[in-house]
Parts: sequence; structure tokens; C-alpha cells
Amino acid sequence: MERQARTDKFTEVEDRYAGYIVYDQHYEKMGNVDDLFVDENDSPQYIGVKMGFLGTRSTLIPFEMVRVNDARQTIKVAADKETLKNGPTFDHEREITPEFENEVYSYYGLKRPSTTQESPTYAPYYTEQSTQTTGVANPTDMSNEDEVRVQRTEEELRVGTRERKAGSIRVRKRVRTDHERIEVPTRHEEISVERVPVEGEASETEIGEDEIVVPVTEEEIVVHKRPVVKEEVRIRKEVVEDTEVVEEDVRREEVEVEDETKRRGGGH
Repeated sequence: MERQARTDKFTEVEDRYAGYIVYDQHYEKMGNVDDLFVDENDSPQYIGVKMGFLGTRSTLIPFEMVRVNDARQTIKVAADKETLKNGPTFDHEREITPEFENEVYSYYGLKRPSTTQESPTYAPYYTEQSTQTTGVANPTDMSNEDEVRVQRTEEELRVGTRERKAGSIRVRKRVRTDHERIEVPTRHEEISVERVPVEGEASETEIGEDEIVVPVTEEEIVVHKRPVVKEEVRIRKEVVEDTEVVEEDVRREEVEVEDETKRRGGGH
């Protein structure tokens, strides 16, 4: 597959991931998407990630290892930072050959999909790219009608967000024992004895011993406890949007042109 013959779909896919920030599996920043490789169906197959501002080589990562978050323009790779830093790299002078692809898959412990066709070589695309990004052309190769194109680049600050655990709220119920005092009115019976003198003849009742039992009652306090719902604690989470200021140094190139030509006749 030659990368010059780009379809509209490929251009759309390439633009979609341009500049996405790449993180490792622990959300440590690795770099930005520097290149994209697609198969004959224009489906992403690899991404190239340039790590570090001064790096001249890019790390080739199989697309099956990544998870894309389009909302935040981020890509998370299923590998740690150290593994990715030491992964197979390439530049415009190295062809993406089937042997190199096997090296990449072997390094990450992946199995390449079996295919009946020979894997494509991606060299033509990088040949095309190298003519656009080398900076200053060699003056000895220029004809009178050639032009020199010097690209000026600068770093662009892109800021995204990611969720992290800020803390937690714990709600506990504890049992506290209080001493309460309640006055309860009660009633009881008391016995009073009154002796009243009586005169007259006795009835036919015989004189003898006898016993009468008079019951005496009182109210007894009975204490019963039962649980009663007194209060309900409701906990809600709300999303509050704030604005924070991010400050970071960015670098940009400046192009200076010095005319050192000398013409006959004393002119400059």
C-alpha cells in the first residue's frame, strides 16, 4: 500500500487523531500522535508517537493497544511508560517493512493477524514526507527556477483534563447511651383502720375467731423500649465547574535570512 494515494476517508482519519495526547496505562503523558498508518481499508493500524521535544525518532505502536477518547483528544496505551520509551522506533530513513512490523508485535507480546497477502511497505510515504520537513534544501541541487522552503515550527499548548480521586466521604453510625429521667404518675391503695364504739345487744353471731383478707393494690411502672426513626441523612454528589489557569513554557522557531551575495560593480 502506497501512502501517496490517500483516499478521502484516510485524510479524515489522519486529521481526526492529529495532535492527540498519548498517555501510558498509568496516565503518564508520553507525547503526541506524530503519524498514523492505515491498512488497505483505511482502518488505523499503527500510530507513531514522538516522545520529547528534541526527539527525531517516533515510536511505532499497534493500534490494537490503544484506547481513544475523542472528547478529550487523548489516547491511552495499554503499556507502561518505560516499556513504550524502549519500544521500536523509526524515522523517515527507515522503511516500515514486514520484518519491522514483526519486531514491533514481538516486542509488545502481540500476535500479528494472519493474512494471505504480503504486508505493505510504508517507505513511499516517508520519502514524500522527508522532502517536506527537512528544512533548508541543498543549494547545490537548485536550478534558477527552484525555490527554498523553510518550515518554521512552534509548540502549541493543548490542555486536557482527566479524572482523579480527590478523596472520599465516610458516613458511620455509632450507638451513644444517654441517661433519661421521666416522671410517671402512679396510684396505690392505702389501708386506714377506724374503730367506732357501738352499743346494743350482740346478734346471734357466736363468739369465736375469724379472719378477713382485704387485698391492697398499687400501679407498677413497666419500661419498654422500641426504635423510632428520628432523622434521615441524605448525601448527594454534584458536579461543580471551575476554571483553572495553566501556565507552561512553549518554544517557537524564528527564521532569520542573511543576504551574503556580492554582485559585480560594487552592488550588494
